[in-house]
Amino acid sequence: MGAKADHPPPDLRDQLERERSHAGRILETNEENWGWSTPAGRIRWRRRVDFLLDGARDGCKRVLEIGAGTGTFTGALRAAPGRLYALDVAESLLAVAKGRAEGVPLICADAHRLPFPDEVFDAVLGCSVLHHLRWDLAVAEFARVLRPGGTLRFSEPNLWNPQIFLQKKIPALKRMMGDSPDESAFTARTISRHLREAGFDRVDVRPYEFLHPSTPSSLIPAVERLESWIMATPLRRFGGSLAIDARRG
Repeated sequence: MGAKADHPPPDLRDQLERERSHAGRILETNEENWGWSTPAGRIRWRRRVDFLLDGARDGCKRVLEIGAGTGTFTGALRAAPGRLYALDVAESLLAVAKGRAEGVPLICADAHRLPFPDEVFDAVLGCSVLHHLRWDLAVAEFARVLRPGGTLRFSEPNLWNPQIFLQKKIPALKRMMGDSPDESAFTARTISRHLREAGFDRVDVRPYEFLHPSTPSSLIPAVERLESWIMATPLRRFGGSLAIDARRG
């Protein structure tokens, strides 16, 4: 598998360096700001794993995880059919992932310039990574490395959610919540448009999830029942995350 020879523009190089620097904060806080270790957080983690694995259907020979980080999802994604490859821009994060995803090739590279030839993957997957990228460039690159009919699946923050909107738009709050300087968020309409422009069809982007990671264990059943009711109403638009599912046309 060969790398692309071109170089990123200066503004993108600067953004990538900031993301690599932010890896240090991720390691210092042990990812606690994401809440995966809480009772509600473990449910949220499982939801994402199930959604991503469902995108790697039978017959997949190669699956690529984008933004593997410390391997939060990588170990579970080994259950996908075919060979899993995991990519991140920060070597320091991949060093941790090595202990969580034994046997998975870990690649340190820029997601905007993937070091793979055209049409080699059957699925490209990731959780909470597109909003760290220049997503218009990134989804075009994902289309390049996917085979025709290949699947793209991501779970991402939803800009229509009030907490996400404030967190991404107010710099002081962004820093307090542990975000990197350049990360943002998008709406279902925005990412759907970029996916179609990049050559994807069967694009389905759905808001979901009102279960916050700080929800006490005793309240989780009630919140899950409330979620089911909300998802049948127009209020679903304000779910905390977007489930992104598309096929390369």
